[in-house]
Amino acid sequence: MTLHGVLPVVLAAACVHPAAARVLQVGAEQDYAVPSAAAAAAQDGDTVAIAPGTYFDCAVWRADHLTIAGTGPDVVVTDRACAGKAAFVISGSNVVVRGIVFTRIRVADGNGAGIRAEGRDLTVQDSRFVNNQVGILSGGPGGSLRIDGCSFSANGVSLDGRATHGVLAGELDLLRIEHSNFADARGGDHIASTARRTELVDNHLADQGGGMTGALVSVSGGVLSLDGNTIELAAAATDRPGAVLVTGDTGGISVQGNTLIEAGGDVPMLRNWTSLAASESANTVPAYVQAVSDRGAVYHRLRARLALLSRRAHAELAVLRHKVAAVARRLHLTP
Repeated sequence: MTLHGVLPVVLAAACVHPAAARVLQVGAEQDYAVPSAAAAAAQDGDTVAIAPGTYFDCAVWRADHLTIAGTGPDVVVTDRACAGKAAFVISGSNVVVRGIVFTRIRVADGNGAGIRAEGRDLTVQDSRFVNNQVGILSGGPGGSLRIDGCSFSANGVSLDGRATHGVLAGELDLLRIEHSNFADARGGDHIASTARRTELVDNHLADQGGGMTGALVSVSGGVLSLDGNTIELAAAATDRPGAVLVTGDTGGISVQGNTLIEAGGDVPMLRNWTSLAASESANTVPAYVQAVSDRGAVYHRLRARLALLSRRAHAELAVLRHKVAAVARRLHLTP
């Protein structure tokens, strides 16, 4: 058989029998002492198994189709951020993180995260995010972030006191958070999303323990689905628009089967500042509270429109000044 005949056969065999995925063991008595060592060696499809212990370490995960999992309770990654971003910076796609505690992550720009998702389609399961500037930060564009069975507590304040978030999701195709618990935030939102679709299912969100005066969840644009969540407002701040605030251009808002527990005040479960009416049913709220309210929507949209026009005017003025300066230079009217 000629070389031209052999080569297609070899390539076909390689496709039929891909290299076997490996299990990389991390721990004091394992092949890799810390997660960053395993991250440097990880290849597409590998599983990284991290033994219980406290790891003063951070890691950048570049391979695709990884599973990064704690093998027992108290797998803690703490105090270090890679690339000035996060304990785990995940640039690979189709990655699963499971059973890990991320805590005390701080960076100079105030966005120190337990996880920074820079690839596509990240799933985070059964993990805890405690006392970070941001729990999980995912910028997009595109792809999904799925969070299942996780807890977020004492997150949300940067070094300069600027409030941040438990989960901050940019322009993803989908943000889905389910069976998770959010509590004791130090400021900002538990969840802030500009995803094309945001789904919150069977979560518990509470405002106790800190300076949460605004909405617990802020969603801007896209489709929003709230289904079966329990939201607790320990004290109604005067400037809190709603437990959940939705703004921008939405493709739909569904509020079904949620429960609002409120200690005084008159804060709706959802404040709708979009131009589209929300679909709501089977929600449980105090007798004196609305499940959904659009009060203030017209005023908010007017302010948003004026702000947009102002930004455009400033941009156009800057371009005009640049053109005038260029003409003046050509005419030698300026040095």
